[in-house]
Amino acid sequence: MISVRMRAELKGLHVSGAERIVDEGQVERVVKELLKRPKDYDKMVITLEKLEEIYLIPKALTIYSYDFDSVQSARDFAVKKLEEAGIRKDLAKKAIELLEKGPNPKGGNMRGAVLMDVKTGERLEPDQERGIRTVRVDWKDRKAIKLALLKRGIKRQYLHRLLDALALATKNVYCGVLAELCWSDDPDYTTGYVASKNLGYVRIKPLKEPNNPLGGRVYFVERDRVEEIINCLERKAVLVEAL
Repeated sequence: MISVRMRAELKGLHVSGAERIVDEGQVERVVKELLKRPKDYDKMVITLEKLEEIYLIPKALTIYSYDFDSVQSARDFAVKKLEEAGIRKDLAKKAIELLEKGPNPKGGNMRGAVLMDVKTGERLEPDQERGIRTVRVDWKDRKAIKLALLKRGIKRQYLHRLLDALALATKNVYCGVLAELCWSDDPDYTTGYVASKNLGYVRIKPLKEPNNPLGGRVYFVERDRVEEIINCLERKAVLVEAL
C-alpha cells in the first residue's frame, strides 16, 4: 500500500495537511483529491511512500459532541475533560494558552504537535518550530466509515475533518499519548476536541472565535517514553478498522 501525504504552506506557515493510505491503483485519484484541500497556498509538497508493514487498530475512539454558547465555556469544559483524563488543571490551561497564542516559538502555527511533559508541562519535541507529526494513518475502509458517520448525523462539510482527526487521535492513543487537546488552524472552523483512552474523542464547539487562524495540537506524554512515542507517531503505519 502507498502513503499519500500532502502539506501546504503560505508565506512560510503551515496552512493544510492530509494523508491517505491506499492501494497503488488509487494513488492518482487521491492525489487529485488532496490537491484541492488547501484554500490558499504558495507551496505544496506531495509525498508518496510505499509501506512495507501496516498495523491494524480494531476500533476507533468513541465519539462524543458538546456545543457551548461561548469560547470560554467550551474551554472550561475542555479543561474539565483533560482533568478527567489525569491531566493537572494548570497544565490543561497551559495547553490552551499555548494554542491560543500560536504554538510556534517564532509566532503562529507549526506543522506538528507540541509534546508536553505530563508532570512538568515542559515542551519535549526536539524541534519546537516543526513539532511532531502523526502520519501514516488512515481507515481500512474509508468509504464505509464515511457512510456510517453520515448516518450518525455528521454534516457532510465537516466529514473529512472528522475522518482525519478521529483516525489521528486514535493512533495517538495507540502510540502512548495520554491525552490530546486540539483545535484547527482553519479560521472558519471552530470545533476542536479532547481525546484520551478513557474519554474517547470529545468534540467541543467553539474552542476558538471565528476568523482566528491560530490552532494546533498538544499531546500530553510521559518523558521516559518520548522516543518510543515519537517513533510510533511518525514511523509506524496503522489503519483503523471500525468505529
